[in-house]
Amino acid sequence: MTYGDLEPKIVFSYFKKLSDIPRGSGNERAAAVFVRDTAIALGHEADIDAANNVFVRAKASPGYEGHAPVMLQGHLDMVCEANRGTVHDFLKDPIELVLTGDELRANGTTLGADDGVATAVILSILAQPELPHPALECLFTTEEETGLNGMRTFDPSRAKALRLINLDSAGEGEATVSCAGGVRSHVLFTPRKAPVGGESVLTVEVSGFAGGHSGEDIDLGRKNAIVTLARILYAASKAAPFRLVSFAGGNRDNAIPRECTASVAAADPDAFRGAAKAEIDAIAAECIPDDASFRASVEEAAAREALTPESTVSFLTLLSNLPNGVHGMSRAVPGLVETSSNLAVVRENADCYEIVVSSRSSVESMLDWMQNRVECAALPSGASVEHVSRYPGWDYLEGSPMQQLYLETWKACFGTEARVIGIHAGLECGILKGKLPDMDMISIGPDIKNLHSPDEVLNVRSLARMYELVCAMLKKA
Repeated sequence: MTYGDLEPKIVFSYFKKLSDIPRGSGNERAAAVFVRDTAIALGHEADIDAANNVFVRAKASPGYEGHAPVMLQGHLDMVCEANRGTVHDFLKDPIELVLTGDELRANGTTLGADDGVATAVILSILAQPELPHPALECLFTTEEETGLNGMRTFDPSRAKALRLINLDSAGEGEATVSCAGGVRSHVLFTPRKAPVGGESVLTVEVSGFAGGHSGEDIDLGRKNAIVTLARILYAASKAAPFRLVSFAGGNRDNAIPRECTASVAAADPDAFRGAAKAEIDAIAAECIPDDASFRASVEEAAAREALTPESTVSFLTLLSNLPNGVHGMSRAVPGLVETSSNLAVVRENADCYEIVVSSRSSVESMLDWMQNRVECAALPSGASVEHVSRYPGWDYLEGSPMQQLYLETWKACFGTEARVIGIHAGLECGILKGKLPDMDMISIGPDIKNLHSPDEVLNVRSLARMYELVCAMLKKA
């Protein structure tokens, strides 16, 4: 990527520097050091805590000493997803940026605009002493994508600001002012196995789905690869009984699975192929345009052992019964999803299958019910369930001063009307609001599409406008 012709160049320069540093969730140390050292070199106070969160203090500009401070906040980590066939080591390799017109994407991987744009914008502001602003507290958190863990550990006594601009939304011209809470459920299924005898072993693979963010995109009608493959296998089992050899799909709890693979040991491979193809054809006919690249294959394979018939039935029943998709719409905000779940990951461990279900809701009692639904699905199979990383939602507060500042500044800058919205995704704002209940907060961001997938794309002109907007808000704050 060349950013010399982009405006403002400094923002894209920092985004490129950050993209050169591997920073998947749990691997943010190098990115944290980069941010801390950059801030100190620019003359600000900065430190890293035990969770690798970075906290920076910047003095008020001349004339703004009497203004109340403002916190700017975003997360350092990114979701690490790559297209099948893309060779990329997320622990070592930089993100390869590809700029085409106004669209910035990565070469076969997630881009990391979620939430690299926050770091780029904040560092750009810190790097320009001529920009007018109140005292700033800049918080860069870690492991947001895997449970909001950095924000969970943040010591609220460090914050003096009671006004916050979070930079982790995706949608120009709208500020997020409420979000859903969530929980991750880990289901552990221990199978029984027996040697493969005279059966034929076949591998079934589904791929090409659009996937996307499990909160923002859950209502778009896109297929879930794990659910789809479980459906194919169950349909095929009626015509050709088989024993399951393996099953794996999905990578991240907050991404809708795009690919999934399973192997089976079938006594009648031709009958299995025929039944599987019939179900695959039916699924293809159902796909919306987003999933037009859906494809499935059945190929010969080899294996020494497989699940027993009883374990095979229990496992497929479990997958089929686990909740997935939209379960309720908001009664207060038209068009907003209230409750959903994402059957996100299936992986085989040493002695069991681990299944991850990510549930979200803006109603705490419904989040309780989603946990119970997972337990109900697991109970007949004897699987155990652990619920982890539960986080609160962020309740809507109408007409706050930060909302008004955003709306007025947007109109002054761009001449159009902006709006405030609630979202079904989770944000760190919910946890921070619990720590600092008097904090007046909004969340904004540029146009980013297909978050948490290798199709992630950032509109660079939108990012430039976001930077202009934040600078203008700080001038008025």
